[in-house]
Amino acid sequence: MARLVCLANSERPGGQCIAGIDLVTGEWIRPIPRDSDAVPTARCFIGGRWLTPLHVFDVGLVRPREPTRFQRENRIIKSWNWFLVRRFSKVDLLDYCDNTTPILHSVGDRVSPRLLEGLPCEQWVSLQLVKPRRLSFERDRWDQHRRRARFLDSEGNEYSLKITDAIATRRLEAGEAISKQIVLTISLTKPWVPPDDSQPERCYKLVAARHRFNRGVTILGWRSQGEKHWTCC
Repeated sequence: MARLVCLANSERPGGQCIAGIDLVTGEWIRPIPRDSDAVPTARCFIGGRWLTPLHVFDVGLVRPREPTRFQRENRIIKSWNWFLVRRFSKVDLLDYCDNTTPILHSVGDRVSPRLLEGLPCEQWVSLQLVKPRRLSFERDRWDQHRRRARFLDSEGNEYSLKITDAIATRRLEAGEAISKQIVLTISLTKPWVPPDDSQPERCYKLVAARHRFNRGVTILGWRSQGEKHWTCC
């Protein structure tokens, strides 16, 4: 059994996208069924409780025979006997923030498969926990029912990414203020191409979850370039 801290349970076609970090290895994991990319929504209730970010849970997983194209973090769900263990400390979550830039291989909201095909699969990264700068929220001009998060990374590169975190979307639709004192789980999709093949294949970046810090916790920033720890007080 792998013990994961859930860092995303977001909506996707056919169900949910779950992702988290293995607390033993420190590796990102995206559990998927053997015959699908989406976890059935009903399976996200564990012991009658909805799996939410920062839940620590146990799940049986196996590695696929071949890495999923551009998503090497994917693991096959061995069984649905999942167990909730505890809640994870938000302050401990900061240890997993990653200031690698650009975020998920490129600046902007998408990555060309050609870029990824030029890398060994060991270098594919499709999940990253980031601290955004100058964060704001806006409607998606292509889908008015969706919201986007606009922000800068630690080097000043700008991103405008679609939000698939259902709770954050509902709060924004209700006109509620969302704290800017947050970190974001960014996920990279599998390659997608329009049905009419009018545009080239691309992998999109999504905000799969946002993790808000309570009042009294101040994120001061990176201690030094390359370190993956935030200073909190």
